[in-house]
Amino acid sequence: LIHHKIYKMVASKMKKTVTVLETDSATTTSFQSFLGAVTVSSFIVIWLSSAASPLILFISFRGEHYKIAAVILLITTIAYLPWKRGPISRCVQSFIDRNHPKYYDGVSIVFEGGEVPPSEHRQTFFAVHPHGAFCIGWALLFTCPTMHGVRFCFAPTLFASPFFRLFSRAVGKPGSAARPSMNAYLKNGEDCALPPGGFEEATLTSTSQDRVFIKKRYGFVRLCLKYGVAIRPVYVFGEGKLFSNVQGFWRNRLAMNRFGIPTIIVWGRWFFPLLPKKGVKIYIVVGKPIILPKLENPTKEDVATWHKKYIGELKRIYDEYKEDAY
Repeated sequence: LIHHKIYKMVASKMKKTVTVLETDSATTTSFQSFLGAVTVSSFIVIWLSSAASPLILFISFRGEHYKIAAVILLITTIAYLPWKRGPISRCVQSFIDRNHPKYYDGVSIVFEGGEVPPSEHRQTFFAVHPHGAFCIGWALLFTCPTMHGVRFCFAPTLFASPFFRLFSRAVGKPGSAARPSMNAYLKNGEDCALPPGGFEEATLTSTSQDRVFIKKRYGFVRLCLKYGVAIRPVYVFGEGKLFSNVQGFWRNRLAMNRFGIPTIIVWGRWFFPLLPKKGVKIYIVVGKPIILPKLENPTKEDVATWHKKYIGELKRIYDEYKEDAY
């Protein structure tokens, strides 16, 4: 069963949480699982084809395939027009939200704090780990009704690509992770979400070991201090088990990541490598808010202090919930 409107309250001596989404593979039919496979594979194919769209457009013109070129230009125009989401967009979002979680062995989204949404709203930055090969946990959060008001910030090149821009605008509230854009969102009082680990964290993905790339990621903490925004660490248990990834050559691969070049070599199901592996449970924990002060010009020491506290909270979440997740 999927619980959206009726939240499950879980209390213990150590923690108080609210489960806003929970699926059980035992009650999922084969057809529902198939729809989930269609949903997640469509998300990944759109993601990858967006990166190749300039090349596809160039080849279409060179090969005089003007109908294909016209379709790409039409999609680009629609993707950049200032339209608002309507009934069609809401139907697409509902379809994805309803069917995507049913592909996996089970999905749970758990909020710490005991109240969702909170009675007193505080501007929040959701920092999501790990990135994984294709940000599957991120995608589940993106269409989750509880997160509909949150601005999900994607890599600037990905958000600029027409196919993905149109898709993301149709199913959620996307934005660019470019620094000027992030400044504008937070200055306007918006809640934002970002995977701080970026391409480096994707590169480190492993099915046998959970890894995050956070020790040198200070930028989001500096921004949150500048605008006095609370940070909620988010950990997606099971993300790394969805795709196998070639290991090793870390220095060269991480160096390429600094230039915005992804260096993952991944595969999922044997018959369709872009489909995540089956038999994986996704357990997403949204940690309690870390309340930061508002410092218009935070010093390096300020940033380092709160960055260290953030890492401590992320470690606490992992240690506290890993037995429930695995």
